[in-house]
Amino acid sequence: MTMQSKTEKMDPMNSDFDAVIIGGGIAGQEAALSLADMNHKVLLVEKGLSIGGKMIQLSKVFPTLDCAACITTPKMSETARHPNITLMLNSEIESINKVGNDFEVDISKKPRYVIQENCTGCQECEVVCPEVRLDEYNCNLAGRKVAYIPFSLANPRIATIDRQDHSAPCINECPGGVKAYGYITLARNGQYEEAMKLHLEDIPFPGSLGRACYSPCQNACTRAGLDTAVDIRKIKRYFADYYYEKYPEAPAVEIKNKSGKKIAVIGSGPAGLTAAYHLALKGHTVKIFEAAPQAGGMLKLALPEYRAPKDVVDRDVQNVTVLGVEIECNRKIEDLTELKKQGFDLIFVSVGTHKTVEMGVEGSDLKGLVSCLDFLRESNIGKKENLTGKKVMIVGGGNTAIDAARTSMRLGAEKVTVVYRRSRAEMPCFAPEIKEAEEEGVEILLLRNPVKLIGVMGELKKVQLIKMKLEDPDESGRRKSVPIPGSEYLEDVDYMIEAIGLKAETSFFAKDIELNKNGTIRVNEKTLQTSTPYIFAGGDTVTGATTLIEAAGQGKKAAFYMDKYLSNLTMEEYESGDKLPAVDKTEVYKKYGNHKIAAIENGCIPVNQRINSFDEVEFGYTEAELKASADRCMDCSNCRECHQCVSICPANAIDFSQKKQTVRKKVKSVIVTTGYKLFPPTGKPDYGYSKYANVIDSMQMDRLIAPTRPFNNVLRPGDGKVPDNIAYVLCTGSRDSAIENSGCGADCANNPICSQICCMYSIKQAQLLMGALPMADITIYYMDIRAFGKGYEEFFMQSKSMGVNFVKGKVAKIRENEGKKGDLILRYEDVTKGVVKEAKHDLVVLSVGVLPNKEIPQLFKNQVLELDSFNFVKQTDELVSPALTSIKGVFVAGAASGPKDIPDSILSAGCAATEVAGYLESKAIYASENFTLVKNM
Repeated sequence: MTMQSKTEKMDPMNSDFDAVIIGGGIAGQEAALSLADMNHKVLLVEKGLSIGGKMIQLSKVFPTLDCAACITTPKMSETARHPNITLMLNSEIESINKVGNDFEVDISKKPRYVIQENCTGCQECEVVCPEVRLDEYNCNLAGRKVAYIPFSLANPRIATIDRQDHSAPCINECPGGVKAYGYITLARNGQYEEAMKLHLEDIPFPGSLGRACYSPCQNACTRAGLDTAVDIRKIKRYFADYYYEKYPEAPAVEIKNKSGKKIAVIGSGPAGLTAAYHLALKGHTVKIFEAAPQAGGMLKLALPEYRAPKDVVDRDVQNVTVLGVEIECNRKIEDLTELKKQGFDLIFVSVGTHKTVEMGVEGSDLKGLVSCLDFLRESNIGKKENLTGKKVMIVGGGNTAIDAARTSMRLGAEKVTVVYRRSRAEMPCFAPEIKEAEEEGVEILLLRNPVKLIGVMGELKKVQLIKMKLEDPDESGRRKSVPIPGSEYLEDVDYMIEAIGLKAETSFFAKDIELNKNGTIRVNEKTLQTSTPYIFAGGDTVTGATTLIEAAGQGKKAAFYMDKYLSNLTMEEYESGDKLPAVDKTEVYKKYGNHKIAAIENGCIPVNQRINSFDEVEFGYTEAELKASADRCMDCSNCRECHQCVSICPANAIDFSQKKQTVRKKVKSVIVTTGYKLFPPTGKPDYGYSKYANVIDSMQMDRLIAPTRPFNNVLRPGDGKVPDNIAYVLCTGSRDSAIENSGCGADCANNPICSQICCMYSIKQAQLLMGALPMADITIYYMDIRAFGKGYEEFFMQSKSMGVNFVKGKVAKIRENEGKKGDLILRYEDVTKGVVKEAKHDLVVLSVGVLPNKEIPQLFKNQVLELDSFNFVKQTDELVSPALTSIKGVFVAGAASGPKDIPDSILSAGCAATEVAGYLESKAIYASENFTLVKNM
């Protein structure tokens, strides 16, 4: 009885693809096309941005000298267009697990930050991108932009933004996601309007932030590790002032796609303004309800005029209202369900923390005790208190406490004292504010706490203070302060301001949404949605009292998820923002060195003038100061995130919010076509690669002579001179077992195998150079010439007849000629005569060998992919079935199994495709538990 009669015929197994091919070089494309033409579904995974592999970098192919690009680009196009082939570019295999007779493949897909379907390949993004990096396609001989298309013949021809999986620390640290590095770059270039527009992509009130932000970005600045941080805040202030002077009224903004959805925002502070701004940009109709008589929240009510002039705040608010956002002031909302009945689809609550925590000590009912927020509010938009001749005491150590103290000085107080129960190190106020307060005459009294207020006829006259000491840290992380018994004493005081803390006033919302014990609103930490689905909340009313930029970041985040909710999308499936991890600062220091640049000192009006008025204290930068400050930036990250590519793209294809993805695919077979690595020439330090600019490797030379070369002529990299005496050193890194202790590392140590192709590609280049540089002398230093293929011997002899000089000699060392900079002295042993000689050349090409991809077996998690003695993928039946490997269902093609030239790689790919097709057909016919195929066992 035949095997077929023993088993039942079955349908193909339910898999995503018939085969996954790892590597998009010539072998991978050939295998994919062969299988696809047989109507198999193929997934081709390539770690690069385009298919093509190393062949697309070559000038010509040997021995015919046909154009490499002319051969491979039609195949690239056919591969990209074939309906049975799915490309996954910029992707790498994370793991392959065998499950039954199939495979589960986890693939990591990196973001391009470009929407593939939208990109037209116009290269406008390249034109405006300000940052240049070394071009990998041209083997680092020339530059390319951070926004770039990999090469002119790339397929698909799609741009990418090379962010390298990190951001500058200043960008990473900003709670609002503002691109500080981006706007520093633009400001440095004099593009102030563009810098402003970049800021407005994230937060709509840069004028106020340029004055009153506490700059977490500066705390993270890499330069602070060398001297002092770049003054990012004042750079922001400069371009905001420039923009507001140019546009005193906010320019009109057209919102093209209206959603028809209505949103109510409760509170016009930083969180409410930012949420309204982003929701309006998405096409939603937004109305803000503000309990105060003027819009701006803490920006207007709490920040003193000398820090944030109110005309600047008003102009910031215009950036929101110009989008059609309506603000109704003097309207306090206490019933959220009533808003829903009025037709609002969603509600965002951002009422802030406008209630002061009370001390609760004896005498708290005396006249002369006020809350800091009431005091600051009246000073800003109401009737200023006359404190002439009074002794004023502020209790607390935060920013509002210091603001109240400095305001008191300007209102005529005779003496102003800030009482704080901990040490200066524990004061939550930002240090520059404390310094300026002390300059103005404010006394900071530390390790003290009021325990009793004493009055006469109901008016405050004295305060009893007690001395404090610090013990172990409390739950806030600060050291706990405890009173020292018996240390009480009295101080005269006429006016006391409570500033020990702020809290949210939300009790009237309790019937609509859940609150936390401290009165803040309970929300989903990711989406900021409350217990009532149509109500979201953010800012200080959720987090407790924070900073302007933190509250604004909450508003931006809430708007993102509210828009998803209105679009009927699952909010949890999306991540807000486009931040990447901060770059490793140690790498920046290595690149930059210890180059210190003095900071630009902050200029302020004289103390005797500023305490008598509410004029703005701090001077802005002059343009020269701005440029000097911006020049201190150390250019930390690869992409500046200036978003000029976003602004210029006619197809709206740039998308910085793209995230790295891991997908799992089920496949029936695997073909390994990962090719080879090139030996790193630095593994032979005596040859001077990377030390001498005019020592290059063979792939770099192929780029110099290719039709798509980076320059108009063959030029040596060191000085752009046309070389006239060129040397080749064959067998660099191959047939060499003496590299073990060279510092090359395990990846290329001891490579005894002959790379086969080095001789021929060097002779190919020599012939092309003879045509491009007919007057040049070409010398090839060799030990043996391997001419193994059809026409190779004739090719070798032809080169000799053309005048290529072949020297049988082993090169020992290459150094630069002391007499003429850039030229090289090559020291070698002439083995035919047994003598050591030296020769002068102006360009040396190292003909590097090929290395295996040793990491390929690590992809297979529950099976062992065996390697041969040279660490290439082992062919278990090299003569009869050369594509078979040690794992059933896994096949190998191309140079992954050993050094091959292009024709051999194509042949092996066709062979692998045929064997895979047979394997898939056998799986379709026979049940997996009974099927036996001897060759694949």
